[in-house]
Amino acid sequence: MIEWFNRCVGMLARAGGIVAGVATVLILLLVCVEVVARMFNHSTMVADELAGYLNVAVIFFGLAYTLREGGFIRVELLYDRLSGAWRSAAKWFIVLSSLGFTLATAWFLALHVAYAYKHDTRAVSVLQTPEFLPQSIMIVGCLLVCLQLLAYVLDRVRKIP
Repeated sequence: MIEWFNRCVGMLARAGGIVAGVATVLILLLVCVEVVARMFNHSTMVADELAGYLNVAVIFFGLAYTLREGGFIRVELLYDRLSGAWRSAAKWFIVLSSLGFTLATAWFLALHVAYAYKHDTRAVSVLQTPEFLPQSIMIVGCLLVCLQLLAYVLDRVRKIP
């Protein structure tokens, strides 16, 4: 069961990484279109807004994939000096506190998105995008990170002798 969960979370993390990669390419295309349009004294008028939304997707959908692949920058000044049980305890503390922090962040983001949805807040722009739409990306990204951290915890618990 734990292996199945880990595989499913891995597929979700990879899908998030793919979405982040596609969003990066779309940002590049938007900027190129805007640059060419400005050469002819025109503008898309929405490139910066859409690039901002895509940037949120790059960051939040890329988090779980980055975590799974071990790509986060780690401050190992103290951690490298630990050994044995202290190192193991530090690793558990880091993972569990990260899981708690990410769950709390997802919860407060959900409250914020619910408020934006309830009050129909919209971006002050040409598109007047309902703010809950791009904000929802942050919740999904946080939940993906939570699943990845939970998969890590379950995998480590299974390996405890």
